[in-house]
Amino acid sequence: MDENKLAILVLGKPNSGKSNTWYAIFNRTIRTGWKKLVLSNSELDVFVKNSSFEETGKEISIDIFIRNASFEEYGDEAIDFFDLENLPKIVFCSVQYIEKGIRTINWFKDNGYYLYIQWLNPGYKYDIEYSDYLDFEKTFKDFGEFQKVTGKEKVNRTLEIRRFLLNWILKNGK
Repeated sequence: MDENKLAILVLGKPNSGKSNTWYAIFNRTIRTGWKKLVLSNSELDVFVKNSSFEETGKEISIDIFIRNASFEEYGDEAIDFFDLENLPKIVFCSVQYIEKGIRTINWFKDNGYYLYIQWLNPGYKYDIEYSDYLDFEKTFKDFGEFQKVTGKEKVNRTLEIRRFLLNWILKNGK
C-alpha cells in the first residue's frame, strides 16, 4: 500500500446517498472526471504554516479524480478505465454494495491506494441497517480506514471526509 495515493470510496446500495456525498463535498452537482477541490484550515483545529511564502495560506487546492457513477452501475471495470502508467494520486469513487464492488475496491488496493471507505448503512432511502453479508469491512479494514455511517445525514459524514483528506494531504503532501 502506497500512502502517496488515496482512494476515498463511498459504499452503499442504490439510492443510499453516494452521489449526494460528492455533491455536498463540492457544493454542486458533479460528474465523473477531474475536479478541483479547495479545503480550508477552518476545517481543522490546527493551522500548519510552512516556511515558504508560496505555501502559506488558509486554503489548499487539489486536483481529484472522481468517479461519480459506480463501475458496478455502468457495467465497466476500473482496470479498463484508468491508465496504469498515470494513476490519479487522489480518487473519489462510488461503489455499490454488491459482489462486483469487492472487485472494484480490490483494484484500488492492488494498485497501491490507501483506502478510506465510508459505508452508508442505512442508506438515504432505507429505514433499517443491513448486515455486512459480503464482508466488506473484514476484507478491507486492514488496508486503510473503514467507517459505517448513516446515509440519511450528509453534513457530518462529508465533513469527516474533508477532514480526513486535509490531514492526509498535510501528512503526505499533495
